[in-house]
Amino acid sequence: MVKKTGIAVVLISALMLSACNFPLFNSSDEQETNMLSTAVAETVQALNAQPEPQEPQPDTPLAGLPTLTPLPTYTQPAVQSPPTQTPLPCNKAQFVSETIPDDTEFGSGEAFTKSWTFKNTGTCTWNTDYKFVFATGDAMSGPASVNLVGTVEPNAQVTISVDLTAPTDPGTYTGYWKLQADDDEQFGQVYVRIKTQTMFFQVTSVTYSMADTTINMDCTSDVVVISGEITTSAAGTVTYYWTDSEGGQSATQSVTFDSAEAKIVDYTMTVTISDPKWARLYIDQPNHQLFGKKEFTVTCN
Repeated sequence: MVKKTGIAVVLISALMLSACNFPLFNSSDEQETNMLSTAVAETVQALNAQPEPQEPQPDTPLAGLPTLTPLPTYTQPAVQSPPTQTPLPCNKAQFVSETIPDDTEFGSGEAFTKSWTFKNTGTCTWNTDYKFVFATGDAMSGPASVNLVGTVEPNAQVTISVDLTAPTDPGTYTGYWKLQADDDEQFGQVYVRIKTQTMFFQVTSVTYSMADTTINMDCTSDVVVISGEITTSAAGTVTYYWTDSEGGQSATQSVTFDSAEAKIVDYTMTVTISDPKWARLYIDQPNHQLFGKKEFTVTCN
């Protein structure tokens, strides 16, 4: 619509300019002017009669035709490089098994042996300069180190044992141990963890011994010496006496123990040629208990 109006304004302006340039005109000139005005008016009317241009419309799909779904975009999968293998170290150990499970309870001062089994998973052979060393924690009266007694090839196994003693005070105790190579490199750490309880004082065993269990003697009588080793669970005093096959009995005696330990007491016995012969200990305090007997024979010269 703006374009049409502009054209009309141009035509009217042109008409007015032409009229101004003409000299005074007569009737015939007036007739020509009227004709020009009429032509301009008709031109403007014709322009106004033309239809307005339509705004462009977006394309619409034709009715009845299916809507096409775009195909999915194909993505090339990434090619992964194979993982780089880490070389095995020279010294490496795999724990296999152990004795004395964790938190096993022991009496105060009780001795025990802990063992570990390892597999050599490294590339180097373990020689007799390799050691099993105490690292940290509670040593439990164990050695500072134990040397391997033989070589251990890669993929072979070895069992290492350490003699230990439970502490005297009640509680939980843990000691850490490691393998140590001949160049002092340490690897393969393991540990031992036990619990110590205060035990009631008692005799746990009696072991007998003699210089000879076959005695050659006169055909009358002679004397022999029998020894008894008494082991206790803790510190305390033991009272005891001996009895024998001859009907003899010693006086009640006592022996004092400073900790869980063993001490030896002797008995001198007069014997004849009659058989069988034996002697034994009766523990009065604290057990009130007989502990087996020691048997022997006598030969008459």
